Amino acid sequence: MDFSATTDATLWEALQQGSQQAFAAIYDRYFQRLYEYGMRLHPDEDLVKDAIQELFIKLWTNKETLSTSVNPRPYLLVALRSTIYNRLRPRKNTVVISFDQEQHDFLANFSAESAYIKKEQLQAQHQQLLHALNQLNARQKEILYLRFFEELDYDSIAAIMNLSVKGAYKLSARALQNMRDILQVSSAVLITLLTNFRMEMMKS
Repeated sequence: MDFSATTDATLWEALQQGSQQAFAAIYDRYFQRLYEYGMRLHPDEDLVKDAIQELFIKLWTNKETLSTSVNPRPYLLVALRSTIYNRLRPRKNTVVISFDQEQHDFLANFSAESAYIKKEQLQAQHQQLLHALNQLNARQKEILYLRFFEELDYDSIAAIMNLSVKGAYKLSARALQNMRDILQVSSAVLITLLTNFRMEMMKS
């Protein structure tokens, strides 16, 4: 069976039934997304890749006990977040700040290089957006990344960031308000800028 165009739900069900092809399809579909998210949680590329490998090993080992009602994307992001944190925790002489705290450094370096803008008339707007994003604190950057770049709903974001749904809404609102204040634009314009920027990043 060709799983390349299969829905996540079908892949997940096939994985639970022991399909190696479904497992490989999930890996191929989500590795890059997990890698990009993981590198924003911690800058050690080897650690992030090892954490992803560990995550998928556990996924395959525990496939028969996986919940049938899982949305794979937020499930995998939550699992990677926990795996990275657990790998950091035992290190000696390393100060680990919980991902639930305001101080942890979510490395959302929205660089112009990684989001190369082909349309010159949009470049100035996107440079301003990058500048504004990089003025936010770690938690605010993370929630905007999950909401506008991963396009997750607030229930999923709350689970990933260990927040209540209400807390996720409030954090997002604060982040967007700070962005509006920095850029001096309306909510509608800001949402449009973020959406267009994501589309350009996907093209690059």
